[in-house]
Amino acid sequence: MAKGRGIMPGRYRAYRFPHHDGRLSRRPSVGVSRVGTLAGALGIFVALFALFAGTAAASAISFFTSDLPAIDDLSTAPMPLSTLIYDRSGQHLLYRLEDQRRELVGLDQVPKLMQDATVSIEDKTFWSNPGIDVGGIVRAAQTDLTSHGIQEGGSTITQQLIKQRLVGDAPTFTRKIKEAILALQAGRIYSKQQILEMYLNQVYYGNQSYGVKAAALTYFGVTDLSKLTLGQMALLAGLPQAPSKYDPVRDLATAQARRTEVLDSMVDNGYVTAAQAAAAKQEPIKVQPVATPIAAPWFVYKVRDQLVSLYGERGTYEGGYTVYSSLDWNMQDLATQELQSHVKGLNYTNMHNGALITMDPTTGEILAYVGSVDYGDHSPQVQGDYDSAGIAYRQPGSTFKIFTYLAGMQDAHLTAASMLDDIDFCMPDGSGSKWCPKDAPQIGGWSPQNGPVSMRQALRESLNLPAINVGRMVGVPKIMDMVSQLGIRRDWGDPSRYGLSFAIGAGELRLLDMVSAYQVVADLGTRVEPTFISKIVDPHGKVVKDYTKPEGKQVLDPGIAYVFDSILKDNTDPNGSWIFGPWTSIGRPAGLKTGTTDNLQDVWAIGFTPQRLTGIWMGNADNSQMYGISSALGPGVLWRDYMSKVVGGLPPVWYQAPPNVVHVTVCENPALRGGNGSGLLPGPGCPASWRKDEVFVKGTEPTTDDRAVMINGCYRVISPFTDWQGYVNAWVAGHSSLSGGRMGYCYVAGAFATIPPGFGPSPTPKPSASPGGSPSPFPLPSPAAPRHRHP
Repeated sequence: MAKGRGIMPGRYRAYRFPHHDGRLSRRPSVGVSRVGTLAGALGIFVALFALFAGTAAASAISFFTSDLPAIDDLSTAPMPLSTLIYDRSGQHLLYRLEDQRRELVGLDQVPKLMQDATVSIEDKTFWSNPGIDVGGIVRAAQTDLTSHGIQEGGSTITQQLIKQRLVGDAPTFTRKIKEAILALQAGRIYSKQQILEMYLNQVYYGNQSYGVKAAALTYFGVTDLSKLTLGQMALLAGLPQAPSKYDPVRDLATAQARRTEVLDSMVDNGYVTAAQAAAAKQEPIKVQPVATPIAAPWFVYKVRDQLVSLYGERGTYEGGYTVYSSLDWNMQDLATQELQSHVKGLNYTNMHNGALITMDPTTGEILAYVGSVDYGDHSPQVQGDYDSAGIAYRQPGSTFKIFTYLAGMQDAHLTAASMLDDIDFCMPDGSGSKWCPKDAPQIGGWSPQNGPVSMRQALRESLNLPAINVGRMVGVPKIMDMVSQLGIRRDWGDPSRYGLSFAIGAGELRLLDMVSAYQVVADLGTRVEPTFISKIVDPHGKVVKDYTKPEGKQVLDPGIAYVFDSILKDNTDPNGSWIFGPWTSIGRPAGLKTGTTDNLQDVWAIGFTPQRLTGIWMGNADNSQMYGISSALGPGVLWRDYMSKVVGGLPPVWYQAPPNVVHVTVCENPALRGGNGSGLLPGPGCPASWRKDEVFVKGTEPTTDDRAVMINGCYRVISPFTDWQGYVNAWVAGHSSLSGGRMGYCYVAGAFATIPPGFGPSPTPKPSASPGGSPSPFPLPSPAAPRHRHP
């Protein structure tokens, strides 16, 4: 796995030794040079070098010592360590990122019998030899010369450590000589306890496990080495000589025979009694299947990606970091259960999958992240190991309208009281035909034409035509700019490729993108980068990254964000939105926007309180169509049920108005199905009951009354576009009396009004994917699906 990874200097733990009082230090080298130790041990090497050089021993010594690694490297050379990913509490291990599964352990944490078993089977003279076993080396050399190759090791524990840490395992005489020289040096510089500790942390035990602590966890699930039995210690001690051969997972009988060999050697060397060994031989060998369990897999992969962006792949897998992720364990469990339960309850609509993300909008920390309804479900409709939250690009439907309306507020100075035409129109589609968008059908299956309605009311009812009006006012490039301004990195290409359907969600984005963008709105215009990590601790215990207190960037006027939040808050208030409020209230102020694609392949809900933000997508991985489902009664109800529990223990709060927000009373019908009026200061023609307290960004509030647009008690409708005035006039003709207008209001046609300077459509607006626009937030009867009575 490490192949091709860039190394990150300083990312690995150099070996250090614990004092008995827990402090870290290293035994001083007392001024020993690379070859200085050779003089004191020369007598030992005479016989060995005679095998190769005879009377030229002195020249051989110089040859072998000329390019030796520094013996200090034995304790300072980088050692690959596992990176451990925990939930935010540090109580739940989510996953281990590792090429070599290793956790360092002090010798004082290794049971004495574990040490004895290792010494007994690997190097019975360890405590007395100078780092090499001269008799063993001579015997090995004779065997090697006889067989014309390196056949027998004769290696002490010190030599094995040198081989693995410094000189490698090339089967050459040169390497063996260098290994022996360095082993002698190590014996002079390091204590036997230090050498044994380094060995027990370095040696390979099979199944990706390096070091005795990792091996105990891999084979027996033991994290505290003091809990190992004598039989388990003997089995582990027997593995390093041939990990594959003695692997208890693959060959239990061979492993058992090797365990017996270790126990017998412990008896022979006086470490245990024959009775103790006999009892240990009777222990059943129970090893767990070798696996690396993973919790919240879609989330873990995002943590990994974030780590790789910081440290590179090799640094991530070998750096030994302790990562406290942003994941809230209980919230993740709740999110998974709620998503699965709601999707199962909607299977009859041909819905089988979903994804959910919860974020703290003040820090950007991802608290829950469910990439599909079931990671192990590989059916075409689910494809559970595919991250539908962070990888899949899908049309977001009306949840995308926030970009359109925010662009209108920022660049065209629209307000919550701005009147927008909810009137049918047609326009050329660039191919010789016409594009005639519609509002989504509402309850009963009819598509309303409400005439002029406030921007607030248009968002309350998720009307398409007013949003398209705004899209034409500002133009597609301005909407794309707003997408980028809110933090989404998306290369849309040439804006002229898109038509006005872009204003109502024709572009594709990921759920993670949408949640990230809504975070700006949910934090009054302050952008913080989403993070899957709360903090990172290096192997020495130092916090090297802390994401819990991010430095946010103000990317949207806080006044605009506050006004927009107040609009979205209506969608969870039964007294604010007659369409959504009854289904999505969580008993406290909260903002929400839902979305549905016109082919019923995707339904969305994204909502927030100041403390928590949750986005939900539901549909099918294979894009198969659903039937009889809606954004309100699918993800909207799931959002309600889930968020009610998520914020249940938090105080019900809402935003403090920024200094640049003002309240003004305007002429607007305050009824649930109202929203019509002038949006200006009430004049003599404004009905007496039409008074609404509205919020504005200071400088955008109306300063004149509406007498200029009231004609004998009727509102004068003026289209901002010459080519749409005819459609306005046709609509007005059917609504010119009090009985024909919305809520008893009448209208008269007005003259053309100019587009605000600097704004306008592309020369040839292009159509949406379907002339019907975005579908209803409520389900329509379908002959292909059973009817269902909604609560």
